[in-house]
Amino acid sequence: MNIAAKTIRCRPPDGIDGRNICVAVLDTGLCPVKDFSLPPNRIVCFKDFVNGKSQIYDDNGHGTHVSGCLGSCGIMSGGLYRGVAPSCSIAVLKILDESGSGTAGWTYDAVNWLLANHQKYNIRIVNMSVGSSDKSISRQLSASAAALWEKGMVVCAAAGNNDPYGITSPGINSSVITVGSWEDKKMYRLKYNRKIYLKPDIFAPGRDIVSCMADDFSFDGSRRKKDNIVGGYYVKMSGSSMATPMVSGAAALLLQYNPSLTPNQVKEIMVGASFKNQNQRLLNVEEMFKMA
Repeated sequence: MNIAAKTIRCRPPDGIDGRNICVAVLDTGLCPVKDFSLPPNRIVCFKDFVNGKSQIYDDNGHGTHVSGCLGSCGIMSGGLYRGVAPSCSIAVLKILDESGSGTAGWTYDAVNWLLANHQKYNIRIVNMSVGSSDKSISRQLSASAAALWEKGMVVCAAAGNNDPYGITSPGINSSVITVGSWEDKKMYRLKYNRKIYLKPDIFAPGRDIVSCMADDFSFDGSRRKKDNIVGGYYVKMSGSSMATPMVSGAAALLLQYNPSLTPNQVKEIMVGASFKNQNQRLLNVEEMFKMA
């Protein structure tokens, strides 16, 4: 995260660190490592839509890594691997199982929970480092993300990792902020209701990102090697899943700076402030505050 933070110029104004802003992370859960749980404990709630457990956990590791990119305080690395919004609060919604797979039903239940509880926890942002190319559920995922957006929550969704079908759902939705990995630099033309639009909306670093490692981190995946462990408490992972929480963290900084911003305004500011290379836009945190 230290290199990624420099790439996106993560230099917000003094005192802007995401505090008082809650981000819901829909993923594999969260292991309450010290980067989140040391006083003050910034994990405000945990809901398990997969196994129905009440005790917070992450049996895969993806969600913990994603949450670290978003809001790790970096205490176990002396601040080196802290997230973009190191003082934000996190609502943990487990919608993916130990293999990293999920169902439309689990996501639908989580979305309904958010619609009913977002004001209680001051959830302003929803991070969805998930995606599916399954046409039988893609519309439902897209509609769920749109429902959150319409209720005033900024939704950041992963574009996918060079999926042969293009952008995965819910990132296909034209409203949400779809995030791609900067190293891929690949754009897609999508069409909906006779309107053509480009996705991803913005990019952030996604290769070899060092972030928090869950106690039960699974090394079963093809890209998951024990050589990727860094310092005992962190691990390297790659993909648009890692880029997405950086954008969610940037949104938390913006909303702390100006709480009155709407999701559409947050998106407009991010895109307008980004580094531009043809149609590709790289997140530029420092520049955002000049437009906010």
